[in-house]
Order: sequence, then structure tokens, then C-alpha cells
Amino acid sequence: MSGKDLGYVGTDLARRAHAQSVLAAGGMTVTVELALPGEAMTRGSDAPDVVLLDTTGQSAEQAIAGIALLDAAWPSTHLVVLHEDTEPPVVRALLDAGALSIVTSATSDGQLVATVGAAAEGRGLIDLAVVRPVIDLYANLHAETRRRNRAVIESLAAAVEAKDTVTSRHLRAVSRLATQLAREVEPSLADSDDFLYGCLLHDVGKIGVPERILTKPGALTADEWEVMRRHPQTGARVVRPLGLDQMVTDVVLHHHERWDGGGYPSRLAGDEIPLAARVFSVCDALEAMTADRPYRRALPMSVAYERVRLEGGHQFDPDVVGALTSGVQRGTIDLEETALALDVEQPARRRISSSVL
Repeated sequence: MSGKDLGYVGTDLARRAHAQSVLAAGGMTVTVELALPGEAMTRGSDAPDVVLLDTTGQSAEQAIAGIALLDAAWPSTHLVVLHEDTEPPVVRALLDAGALSIVTSATSDGQLVATVGAAAEGRGLIDLAVVRPVIDLYANLHAETRRRNRAVIESLAAAVEAKDTVTSRHLRAVSRLATQLAREVEPSLADSDDFLYGCLLHDVGKIGVPERILTKPGALTADEWEVMRRHPQTGARVVRPLGLDQMVTDVVLHHHERWDGGGYPSRLAGDEIPLAARVFSVCDALEAMTADRPYRRALPMSVAYERVRLEGGHQFDPDVVGALTSGVQRGTIDLEETALALDVEQPARRRISSSVL
């Protein structure tokens, strides 16, 4: 720390002497010694580059006041604060007040030298023992947030299920199929809670579609189709304020886009369509064809599968369709199990396997 001035502010002579000895062994010399932070106001522009402020035995409020006094007197000085209370709210308050780094009386000599040396270079360096409670707290908060997210998502999915009985029967089955296909395309998708959330919420926008349209026994009129096609945008408006990962919105908003650009709502084409939406759209189509609708009977899964294969490169990403085919061949994707979950009766002696590929 050659050429840098180091200050020490504190009333405990024993701690001051120990700190001076430790820092001297590390090649650092204390050139400014004060008992109280307020004394810095009388030194004018004679400010050290780094100050070690000893607030041991003080409350957080007293420590913050000391930081404020030093910051007012020496605004360009970097502050390393010695404080015993490392509860997360206190650590955050000290850092917010202006401390660059925080140490405790239990901090090792080597850590103290490293922290002060880093402060001389304008870098914060906090002992892991100090920040560990903060890390643990935020890890717990993150886990709790994920649990709450799941509860909110389940509630929204249940609201859609209550309105659309077809969705109620098929939502979880199509999510399970999408996870199997995702593992073939991009394993990280299959392991992502956000992808699952997108699958569960993909039709949440149907909350805004009148029930008379959802349950209409005949074909929809042009005006009714226009209303129906708004549900991805409605769904995106529902999920965005939840603070979920962008992937959730991607699936909700873009699962009706087509590889050839003829889908909705944004007419995206090819790789413009987010991968998560491309994967899910294949499974959503299989589900849609194999579900009874008010205006038609369900198709057998084997027929739906063949139609999806024919649409590779047109409606669907050809690589995703290829991954579906590969998964069926290897048995890692079981469409017959999905068909059973969807209550679809398969034709006799017509198995979906490599023999029909």
C-alpha cells in the first residue's frame, strides 16, 4: 500500500495497538489516529486514503452516525468498519451508510490486511464469516420466493381449469410430455422450474376469453377467433407482474407461433421463436388433437403423432420434431402413457413406436 495514507478511528487503545501491529506486518503504516469520528471535521482536507473505523461495542445506529461523520469530513476516503453485529439488516445498513468493507474482532490478521489493502485500491472485501448470514438469509428468501411462485402458479392454473374443463383434464399431462421432450432437445429446460411454470400457465390468458367461446359446440366465427387469439397476450399480461423468469412469459406468449411465420400473436418465424415455446408448441398440438373438443372427437395419439411429424419445418421446428421422433424410438418419450393420461383410446394393434416411423 505504498504511497497511501491509512487512518484509525477508535477509543480502545489495545485494539488500536493490535491493528497497527498487524497492518505494519503487512507493510501498512497508520499515519492518522483519531479517537472519535467527529474529530475528522477539524482536519480539513488532510484526509487519509483509507480509515479503519472501530465501532466495537456500539449500536448499529452509533456506527452509522460515525460513518456519516467521516463521510462528510472525508468524502473520498474508503471506510473499513470494525463492528461485531453481523446480522443481515445491520450489515446492509452499514454498507448503505458508506462502509466499503466490514470486519469483526474475530477476523483473522491476514483477512484484515487483505481487506484494508483492497480498500486502498477502492475495492470492497468482506470476510466470508461476516457475509455468510446474509448469504444464508437470501438463499432462504429465494427458496421461499420459489415456493410462493409455485403456489401462485398452481392457483392461476386452477383458475383456468375451473373455466375450461378440457384444460383441466390435459394441463398436467401435456406438461409432463413437454418435460420429456425438453430433455431430448435441451436438458437444462427439463430441469428448469421456469419451463414447467410456462407449461402450467400457457393458457392462463383464457381467463379473459368468454366461456361461450371456450365451450361453443361448433366452429368459431372470425370475430370469435380474433378474441381467442388474444389469449397469449392476455396471459403475458397476467404473468409479467409476477416477477417470474422471462422463459415463463416466452411460453405463454409464443406457444402459438409457427416455424414458417404464420402463427400468432407476433408472426415470429424460425429461431425468432424462443426455444421453450418451440418445444412446448409441439406437445400442445399433440394434446389439442387428442382431446375431445365441443366441436369434434379426439384423434388417436398415433394419428396426431404422424400429423406433427408431417408439420416439421412448417408449423414446428424440424429439430424439435426430430427430437420427438428420436425420443419415441428410444422409449424416453412414451406417447402411449401420455395418451392414457389424456384418456385417449388408442386403435387396436397400432402402437406408437419405431415401427411406424
